Amino acid sequence: MTTPSVTVTVPPVAVVLASGYWDTQAGAPDVAPGVGKYRADSWPAPALVAIASVDKDGYDRHAGLIALQLGDALIQQGSNDSQNYQQWTVASVTDQTTWVQLGVTVAATGSAFAAPGSNQAYLLQALQVTPGGDPDTGGAAWQSWAPPLDPPTTGGLPYDQAAAIADLYWSSSPHLCAALQWEAYAATLPPTPAVSSVSTGAQSVAYSPAAPTGDYGLAIARAEWHRSFLGVRLASVPLGSAMRQPSGNPFAPWWVAG
Repeated sequence: MTTPSVTVTVPPVAVVLASGYWDTQAGAPDVAPGVGKYRADSWPAPALVAIASVDKDGYDRHAGLIALQLGDALIQQGSNDSQNYQQWTVASVTDQTTWVQLGVTVAATGSAFAAPGSNQAYLLQALQVTPGGDPDTGGAAWQSWAPPLDPPTTGGLPYDQAAAIADLYWSSSPHLCAALQWEAYAATLPPTPAVSSVSTGAQSVAYSPAAPTGDYGLAIARAEWHRSFLGVRLASVPLGSAMRQPSGNPFAPWWVAG
């Protein structure tokens, strides 16, 4: 069976500095957003965003967010459609201790992009962009879509394991390569139970279908996002079983032929 190939435009090599889910929040981005929230001055095309240091799953992403530099990338990804995304180029970074204010310009928009409303969960990825290898030769550009790698990130997917996956799949199917890497990374994390809703007392957020949370849930969601581009699903070969003749002994087990 021939492995289907996917032609994509690959960005320069990037290191994932921070990745998590935040809820959109109404209000100006010059005021601190609530925990697990982020704000923008204009959702269709923001020039200024404010992101809480702690994401909605309770993970502190502050160090990664303030590590962003001018020219780096920030991607806002919807959970309902792989093409519902917007990529921003970082123009300024202001550390506000419990939140980070970022000046941005819109660099790219997905074909199914829809400006978010209030209190909607989005995946945000902060990427440190650096010059990279040639994607046509399966070079270092696979790092642009890889999960956190160890080194340099302690607890990330071992670099040699990620590189082995890239050697096999990056040149022919980058999305499959990235999906396998994120799944391998998820396998190193403690699994979290699937939840259908989360209640904070003042409000409740529903997930349909139920999905795992935390870093494990994020890794699984990222793998599924990459697999959504493949357009190919595995199908089982029709199975059948041969009928056996009944045994002459009525008390014999069913698997004993007559």
